[in-house]
Amino acid sequence: MNLKKFILLLPMFLLLLGCPNDDDMFTPEETELENVTYEVILFEFTPDTGNNTSRLRYEIKFSNPNDFAINGFHKITINADGIISSNIATDSSPCYLIGANSDCTINFDEEDSFDIGMVNSIELVSVEYNFEN
Repeated sequence: MNLKKFILLLPMFLLLLGCPNDDDMFTPEETELENVTYEVILFEFTPDTGNNTSRLRYEIKFSNPNDFAINGFHKITINADGIISSNIATDSSPCYLIGANSDCTINFDEEDSFDIGMVNSIELVSVEYNFEN
């Protein structure tokens, strides 16, 4: 075989022989994905701060027990005087990416004027962390 044919055929052989077969391929189904856990470090609602405002503060720590980084969205659901609402994260929110065997904490601290309306109580209903598909 002359050198020119060898040089033309070498990349094709490397490509064919270098690719893993289906048995060697990694599939996500083979890895057991553990759920992210959470801890509510702080959840505090002050109905009247004395400044014509109410204040909601919370701090929630998410823990990724997996040996690999994960992407996902947290969802915080609250009940404000009987009205249920949820704050759903985006891909630019804190804790969208949590490293392998790591923790990530979100913080929320907001005051709302009584001009909008007065809320008497806010309760935490649920915390979720959903993996990105």
